[in-house]
Amino acid sequence: MRSLAISFTNFGPYHLARLRALAETLEEQGTRLIAYETAGTEARYPWMTERKDEPFDWVTLFPNTPLETLSSRDCAQAITSALSADPPDAVAIVGYARPESHAALKWAERRDRPRILLSESQEIDHPRVWWKEAIKRQRVMRYSAGLVGGPRHRDYLVKLGMPASRIVLGYNAVDNERFTALADQARELGRQSFAIPSRPFFLAVSRFVTEKNLHSLIEAYSQYRDRSGDSSTWDLVICGGGPCQADLEQSINATPYASSIHLPGFLQDHALAPFYAFASAFVHPSVMEPWGLVANEAATCGVPLLISDRAGCVETLVPEPFGTTGFRFDPHNLDQLTDCLIRVTALDESERAAMGERAAQVVSYWGPDRFARGLIDAWELAESIKKPNRSASGVHQ
Repeated sequence: MRSLAISFTNFGPYHLARLRALAETLEEQGTRLIAYETAGTEARYPWMTERKDEPFDWVTLFPNTPLETLSSRDCAQAITSALSADPPDAVAIVGYARPESHAALKWAERRDRPRILLSESQEIDHPRVWWKEAIKRQRVMRYSAGLVGGPRHRDYLVKLGMPASRIVLGYNAVDNERFTALADQARELGRQSFAIPSRPFFLAVSRFVTEKNLHSLIEAYSQYRDRSGDSSTWDLVICGGGPCQADLEQSINATPYASSIHLPGFLQDHALAPFYAFASAFVHPSVMEPWGLVANEAATCGVPLLISDRAGCVETLVPEPFGTTGFRFDPHNLDQLTDCLIRVTALDESERAAMGERAAQVVSYWGPDRFARGLIDAWELAESIKKPNRSASGVHQ
């Protein structure tokens, strides 16, 4: 039986949804999926995952060790040993920076196995330094094919040297069916069953770190309240947690609208779903965001989207003409963000509902099944060549 190996740092709900869809599709072809996670826990994402009777081989290299405490050498040696003990026919590798990713690439090169790069990097994510980009180009050119999120990720990978004809879209996906079902259940139970605001509310879901730009969201919300009066204004709910929480709470308390801004904390998906179910609009103000999977979650629950134009998902989930599924804004322009808050509240309820329905329809094409098809397509492309073809052109959709 042929086998495909794939490696992530730690399995969260996003990863498991994709892996299950991929494994089921591969099984139909008589192919086995081996899924490696580097560590059983990761402080950055304290999600809880339910381990079921999975359709793939789940291998945790360091089950009882937090990811942040592992050395680069240990990570590299562990994945090399695991691949050697159960050699796959191809390897799908996340990114080109992690030590286990680089070690898996070298392992596959030595054995001439197809190498698929999984990437969600955009050129605009960080200031780019020429010598670092040169190192990335050297690594990217060693891969056979790539699976990326959207057009911006494809364009950056092409700039780093991978032929566009070897790149497939569809990497970034969440469990659409699960979130839809959880939101529908919450709506059936009714708003009163949950500790959520009784008034309409904007919803943000984010780690509390600087690049998420939550201070600007709070300032824009204050401007929105100043300009709108009190009679029909919405509350603001920000779900999440992280190192900037104390500063964020200080910013909230400095506004005259602190009682209308709610911080429920970091929530697992089943506890988060009621907020998606009853949110009037979802806002994501990041100044640096490779994709923004929380926007997928909001969209699949039928929530209108207000998304930063720096987010990698924005072209896919908020297509032109603006207003179809929501609105884009420059996260560095406070007035634009404030205007978006005002603009969406000015719509009547039926207009917002139609916008949310369109968002759900758009994201339905970008679920775990799309990831599975995309990775299998990328594997087929990788197998069609011995080495990456630098002169190829065109785009594989």
